Amino acid sequence: MIYRMARRRTCPFLWMWAIIFFIWVLLNISAFTYPIDKWVTANGPEVKRDANISGTRHSSDQSGTSRKPSPSPSGSSSAPSPQFKILRPKPPEAEEKKDFGTSCTCRTAPLAQWHVYEEQLSLPIPQLNMTSGQVLARRHPNFPHSLVANAGQEWCHLLPPPHTIEWKNANYQSVTVANTTYQLYSAFLDNRPLTNGRPCIRILAYTMNKKPSAPWCYIWSNFSGPPAISQVKKIEYVDPLANSSNRVLFYILTCRIPKAATRPPPLAVSVVRRPCDKAETLLQINGAMQRNTSTAYVKGSKPKRKSRNPLWNVAVCGPALFYYHDDISIRLVEWFELLRAMGFARVFLLQTQVHPNIEKVLRYYEAEGFVGITQFSYPEPYANEPNTRRIWVLEERQKMFTMENLYFTDCLLRHMHEYRFISHFDPDEMPMLQNHDSFPVWLYDQLRINPTRPGRERKRPTSYDLLWYYHHDDLQPAKDKSLPKYLWFLRHTRRLIVDVNKIQNKPTYDMDLVTGVFSHGALLCVYGDCKMKNYVCPRSVAYLGHYRRNGTEACKRPCLTKEVRSLLKYKDRVSLAVTRVLTQLKLI
Repeated sequence: MIYRMARRRTCPFLWMWAIIFFIWVLLNISAFTYPIDKWVTANGPEVKRDANISGTRHSSDQSGTSRKPSPSPSGSSSAPSPQFKILRPKPPEAEEKKDFGTSCTCRTAPLAQWHVYEEQLSLPIPQLNMTSGQVLARRHPNFPHSLVANAGQEWCHLLPPPHTIEWKNANYQSVTVANTTYQLYSAFLDNRPLTNGRPCIRILAYTMNKKPSAPWCYIWSNFSGPPAISQVKKIEYVDPLANSSNRVLFYILTCRIPKAATRPPPLAVSVVRRPCDKAETLLQINGAMQRNTSTAYVKGSKPKRKSRNPLWNVAVCGPALFYYHDDISIRLVEWFELLRAMGFARVFLLQTQVHPNIEKVLRYYEAEGFVGITQFSYPEPYANEPNTRRIWVLEERQKMFTMENLYFTDCLLRHMHEYRFISHFDPDEMPMLQNHDSFPVWLYDQLRINPTRPGRERKRPTSYDLLWYYHHDDLQPAKDKSLPKYLWFLRHTRRLIVDVNKIQNKPTYDMDLVTGVFSHGALLCVYGDCKMKNYVCPRSVAYLGHYRRNGTEACKRPCLTKEVRSLLKYKDRVSLAVTRVLTQLKLI
């Protein structure tokens, strides 16, 4: 029809406009049938091919928050005309830059009065045979010694000098984010192969808030900056009991490490309210990018044959010692020497104020290298003065147990890069190996009983547990005259036949999996809440002797007790070692 009208010259220009319109339609059809899956506006959000492509549409970023279209170059509030181009796949570096900006800049200058730091951290402490700096590096839970060691050079203005940090109860750094005040205790590098979102930093913190606000992390690989920036992506509550506003609560804050910030490995982390704020906290990052094979395996190396299961070293994480009135120094020496005789590689403890004799014992074994010590104090508002603390511990048991969750978790994460398997025992507990000569050999058999097929590593048990049997304090000790009377574990060989606590057990954790714990098991794993159960060893093979509490008169009847001689295979070695140490420390 258009052609006939044009031939009749009813409209001189109609034929020309018809051709132009036809060409425009063909061009648009070809554009929208181009074989790609995504398009992107030059100044707006990414959209699907069949999505609304107007510049006013909002989209959601990866965190689920609403993201508005970018303003036009002219500064006008109206959106620009959409201009389309093919969206090329982004390289990993571009994705990292998108997720973790490093846009904060640093003004650098030497740390003021650096010579004061240098002098004071070099001061010797004769009774410890260490300098002040060495004591902070070995015992303080979070002092940023790796950065401070070279702080005489250019220092980023976003970094707080350590003496300006708001320290609480000696060991905590405080920061307030929105309606949440955190007391930060320690930070750890987590690059375990099974960890979701690795590498990442785990920060252990207390707060009274049941719904804490998410802060940001500055991740420092050097002191001149700028820091890598990452928002805390996960806040996990660590307690078998529901959270409550009437006690201090323990959380693990997790922030991912940008790929560009892994070389060199990060040294310290600051927790801040917003990006580019001046930091008020600075925590040492403990750990390594991979596990140390010289400490992880017995004899310091993995078997060359892949078909053979390795013999793993096992360490012990004990409690935070708060024995100020009770002198358990002699029993503590026997506990250490029995664990050493069983093949445990090292023992790690946290320490508050303790009896002077206990202090002597800890210093001896720390200098020897068998024991590692980390300082601990209870967070505000709880008591730390040892006389009032004792009353608080007896009257506020539930609050004390919540505190335990942090320091047990701290000990495990602090040493997971050295040992895959870490047991949790108290000084009144002792493994009773009835069929094995050493604990690593016992563990070897438990792993053989619970094999793991390739690809199912997350299905392994979170821990390998020993059930309790009570060895009551007032049960008649053995009459072996070759054993000195100051030995406790070796002489108390009788246990109850009946079960006092049928389900109580203590774990040996698999640190390829476990992230957060309480006294008797795992709560958080590398993938979130632990889904797999622990493996409980039959007590006919091994159990955990619990040396405490006086029994009733009925419990003392011979028919209700049984003699267990499992520890006596170590008696010659242990008896000589205990006597030597006690004599040297003048405790006997």
